[in-house]
Amino acid sequence: MGFEQIVGQDLLVGALERSLKCSEIGHAYLFSGPPGSGKKTLAFLFAQALNCTGPNPPCGECLSCRKTKSGNHPNLFHVKPQGASIKIEQLRELKESFFYRTREGIKKVCLLYDADLLTLPAGNSLLKILEEPPEDLVFLLLSSRPWVLLQTILSRCTHFPLKPLTDEGMVYLLESREKLPSRERDLLVFLAEGNPGKALEMLAQGSWKEKLEEATELLKRMEHSPEEELISLAEELFRRDDLQEIIAAFLLIFRRRLHSCLSGHSEGILLNISKPLNYISPSSYAGDKFSGMTPSRKYGGLFYLEKTCHALLQLQSELLGNVNRRLAIEVFLLTMRGVV
Repeated sequence: MGFEQIVGQDLLVGALERSLKCSEIGHAYLFSGPPGSGKKTLAFLFAQALNCTGPNPPCGECLSCRKTKSGNHPNLFHVKPQGASIKIEQLRELKESFFYRTREGIKKVCLLYDADLLTLPAGNSLLKILEEPPEDLVFLLLSSRPWVLLQTILSRCTHFPLKPLTDEGMVYLLESREKLPSRERDLLVFLAEGNPGKALEMLAQGSWKEKLEEATELLKRMEHSPEEELISLAEELFRRDDLQEIIAAFLLIFRRRLHSCLSGHSEGILLNISKPLNYISPSSYAGDKFSGMTPSRKYGGLFYLEKTCHALLQLQSELLGNVNRRLAIEVFLLTMRGVV
């Protein structure tokens, strides 16, 4: 299989295919996106295509494609972090090989994983090669944080940012692997947040069901625990490796509650999974009645739902940046409980 296995990145795939067809190959490409976005798969297929001898590269069947897939192609180099960074010594070891003539195929290809972990000396060493590259050498950089890279390196790369898949793309991807009841499939699509790698991992492990149940129990504690326990809850959330997935599950629950609130009925698929503190029925949300509610009843109403959804979206965004994660979680919990 070739580029057709890439779902939802038609513009990027089309650009790569045109460059191959016209033999207009640059010296450096940057594939960026969060973990699981498919950047490694796309870059690897492009690496195959650069030396493919088949009619529609990458064919996956020719000797070159099979050698690339097995990791035995003499013109394919891999640079991965050693420990917490990519060090200058790693590039120095390969630098001489970059300037040798190709033994097989057309191009020498260097896949540089987690390029944002380049140390400053390693980044400067890479920059020197990019400034005067061998004619047959192509760098394929992979990064989940392209903004960390040296601007001088970015300026010498053709950037291919992978976008999240649409719901339709996610449905197509999941149904190509396994047929699911529509209710379960929709939950999985939401929790994956457009990330194909995350969706396929949760599908394979069945972990999304457990994740939703876990998020439900956490949410009950967040809404019903005394305010003095919120700090310990923030610490518990801070230490989770799957925090973004848990936040996505929270969002799913609150959006379903909000949908039920606005529509006036309880057809939202997750409305009753975890009712908020002082929850009131959807029929009580409508019209001017809301303005007359006591503060405790407002906690379960439209204003509370909208405010919490907004706070969750803000927390998601903040956790992707360089922020104090623990403080951001504490602020969210206090906002959700109406303390701030």
